[in-house]
Amino acid sequence: MAETAISSAFVSLQMALPAISLHLNRKKGDRDEGDMKNKIENIIRLLRRMKAFIEDNDDLIEHGSRLRKDQVEQVRDIAYEMEDVLEDVSLHSMYEFRSNKIIRKSFKVSHNIKHGYPLREISDKITSINKIIELMGSQMRIFDPAGYPPSRDTRSSGTSTARVQLSPLLLDDELVGYKKPKEEFIRQLIDDRIIPTPSGGEKGLVRIAVVGPGGSGKSTFVKNVFWKRNIFGQFDCHAWVHVSRHFDVKELLSGMLDQFRTSRKEPYHREAGDILTNLRNYLMEKSYVVVLDDIWRVEHYECIMNALPDDVFGSRIIVTTRAHDVASSFASSNRFIHNLNGLEWLDAWTLFCKKAFHDSNGECPSELKDCSNKIVKRCEGLPLAISAVGAVLSQKPKYPDVWEKFHAGLGYEIGSSSYLSGIGSVLLSGYKDLSSDLKSCFLYFSIFPEDYSVDCGRLVRLWVAERFVMETDGKTAEEVAEDYLNQLIMRNLVHVSGRNFDGRPKNCRVLNLLREFIVQKCKDENFVSVFSKQNSPNQKVRRLSVQSASTCSSRNIQMDFPGVRSMFLFSNDNSSLTAIENKFQDFRLLRISDLQGSTLKEFPKKFVHLGLLKYLSFRDTEIEVIPKSIKKLYYLETLDLKRTNVIQLPKKIRVLKNLRHLFASKKTVKNFTDFDSIRGVKVFEGIKNLTNLQALSLVKVCKSGRIIRELQNLSQLRKLGLTGIPEEFSRDLCESIEKMKNLNSLDLSTTTKKEYLQLGELVNPPKFLQRLYLKGRLEEFPRWISSLDNLFKIVLKWSKLYYSPLNSLLDLRNLMELQLVDCYVGKELVFEDSSFQKLKKLVIEELPELDKIVFETNALPELQQISLRRCQNLKMPPLGISKLANVEELTVYDMNQEFMAAIRKGGEGRVMIEHIPVIHSFTHIGSFENLSYFPGV
Repeated sequence: MAETAISSAFVSLQMALPAISLHLNRKKGDRDEGDMKNKIENIIRLLRRMKAFIEDNDDLIEHGSRLRKDQVEQVRDIAYEMEDVLEDVSLHSMYEFRSNKIIRKSFKVSHNIKHGYPLREISDKITSINKIIELMGSQMRIFDPAGYPPSRDTRSSGTSTARVQLSPLLLDDELVGYKKPKEEFIRQLIDDRIIPTPSGGEKGLVRIAVVGPGGSGKSTFVKNVFWKRNIFGQFDCHAWVHVSRHFDVKELLSGMLDQFRTSRKEPYHREAGDILTNLRNYLMEKSYVVVLDDIWRVEHYECIMNALPDDVFGSRIIVTTRAHDVASSFASSNRFIHNLNGLEWLDAWTLFCKKAFHDSNGECPSELKDCSNKIVKRCEGLPLAISAVGAVLSQKPKYPDVWEKFHAGLGYEIGSSSYLSGIGSVLLSGYKDLSSDLKSCFLYFSIFPEDYSVDCGRLVRLWVAERFVMETDGKTAEEVAEDYLNQLIMRNLVHVSGRNFDGRPKNCRVLNLLREFIVQKCKDENFVSVFSKQNSPNQKVRRLSVQSASTCSSRNIQMDFPGVRSMFLFSNDNSSLTAIENKFQDFRLLRISDLQGSTLKEFPKKFVHLGLLKYLSFRDTEIEVIPKSIKKLYYLETLDLKRTNVIQLPKKIRVLKNLRHLFASKKTVKNFTDFDSIRGVKVFEGIKNLTNLQALSLVKVCKSGRIIRELQNLSQLRKLGLTGIPEEFSRDLCESIEKMKNLNSLDLSTTTKKEYLQLGELVNPPKFLQRLYLKGRLEEFPRWISSLDNLFKIVLKWSKLYYSPLNSLLDLRNLMELQLVDCYVGKELVFEDSSFQKLKKLVIEELPELDKIVFETNALPELQQISLRRCQNLKMPPLGISKLANVEELTVYDMNQEFMAAIRKGGEGRVMIEHIPVIHSFTHIGSFENLSYFPGV
């Protein structure tokens, strides 16, 4: 982790360089000027060499002596110290960036009087760091790998050690669960008819992938089938090779050839010549099966596949992997990919009881059931964890207090040198394969509480503010961060909790045991300090996560926090907030303050003195006023005021030229479907200056329409939300939108339901638009909408069209979500034959005259969710709904009595919806009725 600290120092140096350059320019002619430049360059050079060495020798350092680890910790600490110095430079030189010369000069004088111009101390501080780092390098010989000979306990990798250590827990005859995948896997192994070629013949080679997170039982799953004689006996020869992260391809292929020969009981002999050629020649005209266990990257299996002939009838190659990209690129097709994401609850409980209570035939004593349930839940279906934990508990006294104590300390047990440390080694072996930036992103999940699913957009903005990602040619920093998140998901290190209908992750988390392990690692590395009931913080805190009220009332909160960079508050009680507020003056170098969901009611006055703040979130708080002094937060990139009581932003918001994301909305207590349930905030003139803005939502347009004209300057916008749009400024609005070439989300609303949205003059709409929300009357459906090939969600509210909007939407081939709310005054909605092929969610609400919905043949084949709300003339379910085989959920809200009678058991329309697993009814007064079909009931 020292490499991440060094990376952070590099980024701080880039931010501080302008101030350092100005300082050196003032000293131009001084004899120290050239010396200062040399010292800075020397520090950069030494830190880069240290970072490269640590990255290249990660395993060697981790399994080395305590002295080696202490030396690397020194590197980390000096990198942090360097970062502190450089950010101090940025903090005390902010006046250099004032645009107005008079203001800048005035501010400079007052600033120097107040701060004594700390930039004069740059030379002394950098000289001191330079001496320390040179001395450290000479003492440690950190650039010389010979200075780090392998220790006697590192003859094998951590992964191999974990396998040897844990293999007794994963006996084949104890395999529990995965019944259906196992049956299909066996069929694919022995059925020669499963892959017909276009010519009608049969292809020789089948490639099967088994994918899942570490500890999900992939290898055990395959072993349980592979090593049965009636399976491998179907082939002329067989082999099983373990690949892992680091391997020698020649040795691997040589060992594979030896196994093939041994399986045929052939005498051992080594052939001269190229091993790749020898292996291919040997397998010619033989049917073979080989398992490539633990493949990490696509290029790993590609170099092995070159040695395996693909034209031999009946042969099989199987890979186990944690990476989804490996599985998808390797397998013959998607149906040959087996996802093992953990056991179902009953299977997990059965496996645990087998291991923990083997001396009582797997029966859990009643007094231990509550605690056992909690333990199994924390294992989240991972067979490796369940087996290991169960085996350890089988040796402990069967007393509730003993088991509760074990449950409370489970995270420490996994991270310690105990028998359970093997779980951590397996779960986190993928961590070692990450770049330093990805490691930082992954460890960041320790900030969030157990079982907490974080919004992916929020996570991306946080990573950008933390400077884990930087923009590249053609990609914004946010887009790079999204790529990083997808990489972690593809590697099965991050679990997707929910997805949007377009398949993109909506929120995500890490598995609980994995989280507990990285919490301990972050504590050791001083990366994140968690205040919770189970954890106490380090003395040097850089990222602070408060998760428990009790910790805030303890001595922990009395600590000093001079170096804290990020602060999160997840405990929503007043005592936690008060305790944290009292420490704000210590957070001098704070970059991130996330108070989302807290009990905060006023903007903390001390915040305006935190000059390095880049991310400030008051989302879901009761805050009402943002002071004009927010202008002091020059570096601010994200200001999140969504669902607060703020109704107006100060005029000085216009000076925050680094703002990239501005979210603001006034929450109300009214029904969400009411026109003014969510209100935009008032913004004064000058918004045109914020040219770095990527997201601006929701903003209330004033009667003068001034902001609409200013929007033409904000060409970088990806998301725009406006309310209260006057009709007379429609042309200006269309002109502004046409200049936003990268816009992907557009939300437009009139002042009242009766006013019209005039959007017909929009000739060249943003071609990347994905989400469109139109709220207000439409004289006619805008023709340009049908040209939006990337649109996957459209919401029409209060349009009151006289003609069905469906005909105008037919060309939207990628549409996945459609919401129609009081947008049509006709009596019939007809979804034509073969229309809306990708639609997955349909909402029809408050269509007062509607009395019939028709789904014609082959329409909406992928539809999963249907919601019908307040359509008072609709008496029956949609005609043709019985043909929609993929519908998983039907929800109805405040529907009339005739409709409800029709869908209840015995009703006239009940037979039309019996194939739908979940059917729920709600009313505005809070009543609920479960109308789901239960066979035999």
